[in-house]
Amino acid sequence: MLEIRSDEEITVAEFISVFDNSGIKRPTYDQKRMERMLNNANILYTAWDNAKLVGVLRGVSDMSYCTFVSDLAVLKSYQNQGVGGKLLAALRNTQGESISTVLISAPEATKFYSKVGFEQVEHAFKQQRDY
Repeated sequence: MLEIRSDEEITVAEFISVFDNSGIKRPTYDQKRMERMLNNANILYTAWDNAKLVGVLRGVSDMSYCTFVSDLAVLKSYQNQGVGGKLLAALRNTQGESISTVLISAPEATKFYSKVGFEQVEHAFKQQRDY
């Protein structure tokens, strides 16, 4: 049975494992950077199948106006089963409709975000990191 948790701490190893087994590219070879990514986020939702971590939603929020979802990763073996949508719905249910949720989608995930209620916008900007 799938359970979404917002109060569950995870280890850096668990965090890295989700990315390594999801198809989402992150600098998992750099454990210290991944640790900073995990520890400096103030939003963390996790999806569990019994004791198995199967998905992660990580982000930053001012808890008033806007939340940026930095990562949404689900194990490949659990993709296309609604896990990502449930993680996003849990965030929305907790924060309410007065807080915008924004993210940068991987090109192959744009259809997913449209399907779960996100609007694609043209007026967004970014400065690319050096990875």
